[in-house]
Formats: sequence, structure tokens, C-alpha cells
Amino acid sequence: MRYPKRLLHPKYLWDLFVTSDPDLGRLRMGLRSVLGAGLSALIISQLASLLGEPPTVTMVGIMMGMMGSQLATDPSPREQRRTTLLMALPAIAAILLGTLTSHIPLLGAAAFAVTIFIATFVRRFGPRGLALGMIGFFAFFNALYFHAQAAQVPALVGAIVVAICIAYAVRFVLIRDRPRLDLHRFVRSFRKTVGIVLWELTDVPAHPRLTRSLMRRFRREADRLNDAALAVEDLLARCQPALRLRIFDLELATDRVIAAVRQIVESGALAREARKEVRAALVAAHTAVRNGDPAARRLMEEHLEHLRAFVPGAADPEQALADARRFGTSITDLVEAAANLPDEIPRLAPGQTAAPNAPIPKAGTGPATAPPENGFHPSTRQAIQATVASVLAMVVGHAVSPERWYWAVITAFVIFTRTRTLGETLLRGWSRVLGTFLGVIGGVLLAGLVSGHRVVELVSVFVCVFFGFYLIRISYGWMVFWFTMMLSILYSLLGRFTPDLLYLRIEETVIGAGLGMLIATFLFPERTTVYIHATAKQVLSAVSDYLEEAVVNRSTDSDPARLIDSARTLDARLRDLRTAARPLTGPFVRFAPGTARRVHSVSELAVFVRHLAMGKGVLQVHEEVRGLIREAGARLAGNARALAQSLGEDEQPALESAAGLLAKARSSLVGEETLRKGPASPPVLLHWLARVDDTLNVLAKTVGPLPRGPVPQRA
Repeated sequence: MRYPKRLLHPKYLWDLFVTSDPDLGRLRMGLRSVLGAGLSALIISQLASLLGEPPTVTMVGIMMGMMGSQLATDPSPREQRRTTLLMALPAIAAILLGTLTSHIPLLGAAAFAVTIFIATFVRRFGPRGLALGMIGFFAFFNALYFHAQAAQVPALVGAIVVAICIAYAVRFVLIRDRPRLDLHRFVRSFRKTVGIVLWELTDVPAHPRLTRSLMRRFRREADRLNDAALAVEDLLARCQPALRLRIFDLELATDRVIAAVRQIVESGALAREARKEVRAALVAAHTAVRNGDPAARRLMEEHLEHLRAFVPGAADPEQALADARRFGTSITDLVEAAANLPDEIPRLAPGQTAAPNAPIPKAGTGPATAPPENGFHPSTRQAIQATVASVLAMVVGHAVSPERWYWAVITAFVIFTRTRTLGETLLRGWSRVLGTFLGVIGGVLLAGLVSGHRVVELVSVFVCVFFGFYLIRISYGWMVFWFTMMLSILYSLLGRFTPDLLYLRIEETVIGAGLGMLIATFLFPERTTVYIHATAKQVLSAVSDYLEEAVVNRSTDSDPARLIDSARTLDARLRDLRTAARPLTGPFVRFAPGTARRVHSVSELAVFVRHLAMGKGVLQVHEEVRGLIREAGARLAGNARALAQSLGEDEQPALESAAGLLAKARSSLVGEETLRKGPASPPVLLHWLARVDDTLNVLAKTVGPLPRGPVPQRA
């Protein structure tokens, strides 16, 4: 198998690395975990030694210091500080409860079940509830895991207070977030992301036909681009409108290049030699965007000239000319938009920053929510599920190992964390099992290599902690893998390492994950399709709002910031839809083809709407055509809203097509209106409005009732 050369190119690999963590947030998470654990170990062990306390106190403090530096995810730094300090309260209460009840089996099990219910129930109070619930659960778990004794309670409480103070210092003093300084990194990362997309496209023109694999590749690159743009948008928090507009223009220009390359492969009109020029132009454009190199831009223009020279000899000259023009215009617009990005990005002033990954609010809308199928609040439903699954895990896990049953319980609990639907829970359970299995294999090998070398073992523990938190945003399974490796080294340090102990961890993990997934399937399940349709409705509502802003109400007095807000709200809703649909439409899952088709149609609709270039073409036509376009836009917005109301219902909506209005508008164009080129020209605007109309009609045919009863899903 021949691998594309880009996979081995240092610049490509470096850009992938930089764009994977544009604001260094993952790096900060990894460093905080290591520093929190390390400082807690150093300080608390010294205090424990002076007071004659056993290692249990130090181990509890290490866990609290490590977790306390990570769990606060509130929108503002001020709220994060409060949450971090408040963690001491549930941690102390849980460690007291766990220590005092763990020596009475039935009472301890009941107390653990109550702790699990409360820790899950308080998630209804947002990020703070999630953080406080998690720290409380892990504090109780630590009391069991380290066999805390009643006589150690004062020392344990002191260790928790010291650890939380250390976590606070690590998070907000030593390795604090710097959102006002991160904007330059995000913009630089966005430029590199555009370069990565261009590089990913370089080998595409050589393909003889459009395949499913290529289609997935196009969607993946468009999603990569949109996620990077949204990351910048989240940080800008609606300030610096000129920069927001330039980012938006560059994103749309890159989208058009993706579409143009796709059209070249789909039509097949350009000959092989002409496609080589397309590839060369993409390579030159990549260099021009990445390095701001004027020579690369001139080289790109030369390749575009050579491309046009091959058009007359094509089998279908007319189609070849259209493909060459579309590609040439889009790639030129992209390089021009990249050149307009400023090299020096001004720092954000205080109060202008947004929390990382914060959602983009919009008046009249909220986060996509599915109607509860059982009358319970989502957190109440999950609290019941997690508690029942954990109690069953206690029973079955204890039957397998009276000493290590809590591994099954922690698995049953955590697979309900940061999940909402059945599909997400199944995926998380599968990730837990797979990460544990691979981690045990790696742990046995690593422990064999470092055993007996205490310094190497200590370093290995902190390395595993770092990578566990560094990779958690990429995959939960990676975190489990590294933490299982860490556990292997920890047992080696304590002189208790045996392969059988790690194999037991696999058994207990399978028990906890299996019971959790079973409960999620049969006890108050929230079907993934219900949540997907609720999210799709939000996308359709955002489509309707954007059509009204960009087409129906577009005028010379329209506020560009308001238009970008509407577009970014649509982007955020589309990202929510992709996330919600992942359990059913991922690369290895194909168990809901109907839902997958609807998700694909809604996604395409959002993409077509974004190509309207904020309705600039409405301003370039005479009054009669402008009236027709606005009437068509209003009709399309109404159709999108009707679809949003009827998605998943029993009756199909009656849509009123805008094809007639668009055809009349197209035939009414006169003079320069018909000759204008570019993404904002009237002919292009009418083209994309027609695509929106067609997609709405296709989507209307897929609208129907949701399947009754449990939906078969697998992870």
C-alpha cells in the first residue's frame, strides 16, 4: 500500500500537531494534572510524615489534587475559582461517609449508592453540579480503594483541604488560562487548518471517480475547517467584527475550493494532464496560505493558466471550462482571503473574552433538547440508571472479587458521565472496555521494563497521568488506556503487581460496562434518534433565521456582525447535530440508515445556506429581482420552519416550492447582473437558493414518524 507523501512530510505533521491543540488547552490539562498530583504528593507526604500518618492520607491527597485541578469547567474564570474552592465540601462529606460506613458492608453499599445518585442528580445544576458530584464520588471511592480508617479522618480532611488549595494554585496561578493571549494562536491555527485542508485535497484530482470514501473525506475536511473557525469565533465573543468577517470569508472560500475539487472528480471532464495542474495549484496555494509566500501565489496563477490551456482538448470542453473556471475562481479567492488575515492579532481587552468552547447564544433559541420520554429530568433519569447499574455492579463484582468489586462500580458510574443518549452511553462503555484491555497489555509490558527502578517507575506514573489528561479531549478510551498503564506502575511501586490483578481489572470493567449498557438500554432509555431529531429541528430553525437575515431582510444597512452571529449559530447547531448523530452514523456504525439520510440532508442544507455569502447578491440586482429573491427567501425560510415543526411527526409538511420565483428572478436579470462573477454575484446566489429549495423538498420526503419502541443501537 502506498501512503500519501503528505503523511510523512514534517510540515504536514507539525501543522496537524499544532491544530490539534490550538490554544494549548490540552497541554495545560496534562501539565495541571502532573503538577497537581506532584505537588500534592510532595507537600502532603511531608506533612503526613511529620504527623505520623500512613500513606493512605498521601494517596487520597494526590487524587484530590489531580482531579481538583481539572473538574471546574464553568463559563467564566470567576465561576471556575468558586467551583474549585467548593470542591472541598462534597469531598470532605464523601470521605467521611465512605470511611465511616465502609467497614459495615450493607451500610457501606447503601451509602455508596446514595452518593452515586446524588453525584449524578446534581448535574442538573450545570458544570458546577457536575464537578462537585464527580469530586464527591471519587472521594468516596478513594476511601474504599485506599481502605481509609476512622482514626485517619482528621488527617484525610486536612489532606483534602491542602490538595484543593494546591489544585487552586495550579489551575489559577501556576498554569492559568490566558484567553486574552490565545487569539493569535487560534488565528494562526486556523490558517494552518486551511493549509491542511488544501494538502489533503492534493491527491484527490487523480481519482478517476467520486467514491463514498472521497465523499467522507470531503465532509471530514469541511468539518475540520468549520470546527477551527468556530474555535476562533468562541474566543472572539463578538468583538473585532473585521477579523470575524475575514475568518468567515476565508472559511467560505475554502469550502468553495472543496466543492470545486469535488466537481472536478465528479464530472471527469478534465484530462489527466489538466488534473496534474489542479494538484500543482493546490500545492502552491498551500504554500501561499501557510507561509504568506508571494512567489507561491504567482506559481499558483501560472498553473491555473496551464490548466485553462488544456480545456480546448477535453472530451467535453464546455464542462471542462466550467470546472476549470470554478476551481480557478475559488482557489484565487481563498489565497486572497488568506492574505487579508492580519499578521499581528491585537490582544483582547478584559471583558471581551469568552469561555473556551462556549456555545453561541441566540435570542429565542436554546440548546437542542429532546422531549423526555418518561417524564424525568435528564439528570434524574441518569441518576436512577447509574445507581441501579452501580448496585448491580456491586453484587456481581463482589461475587467475582470481594476485594476489587469497586472497579466494576466505577465503570458503571463513569459510562453515564457526559452522555445523554443510549448511543452515547454504549460508545462510552465500549471505549472503557477497549481502553482497559489495551491498557492492561501495555501495563504488563511497561511494568516488566521499569520494575525495580523506582525513579523510572515514579517518572512513568506521572507520564501516564500527563498523557491520560492530554488525550482525554481526543478520546475517552485513550484516557482509560493511560490510566490503566499508570495503575500497573503504581502496583509495581507498592510491590503488589501481578498480571492476574490486571486481568481481574478487565473482568470487573466488563461487568460494570455490560451492566451499565444493559440498564441504559432497558431502564428509561433515551433513544438517540429522538435526540438527533430534536437537534435537527434546531438546525432547521437556524437555517430559517439565517435565510431571513441574509436574504429576506438584507439591505445596505444590515449589520455584518448580526449576519455573522446568525451564521455562527447555524454552525454551532450543525456541530451539535454531528455530535448527536455520531453514535448512529459513525464510520463503524450503520444501524440507522434512515436517520443517517436525514442527518446528511440537514447537513447539506446548512452548507448550501452558508454559501449564500451573507446575501450580498441581493444588493447587486434591480428592485424587481430583489423583490423576487426576497419572496423566494421568505418562502424557503417558511419551508425550513415547517420542516422543523414536523420532523419526526406522523404527517409530512406541505411545502411551497420557490423554484418558480427563482426561475423568474433568473430570467429577469439584465446587463451586468448576468455577467457578474464571484461567490456573491446574483447568478451564484440564485444557484444556491435553488439548491436550498431542492434539499428542502428532498428532506420533506424523508420526514416521518420516529420508530416505536427501543431502537437497535450498537457501539
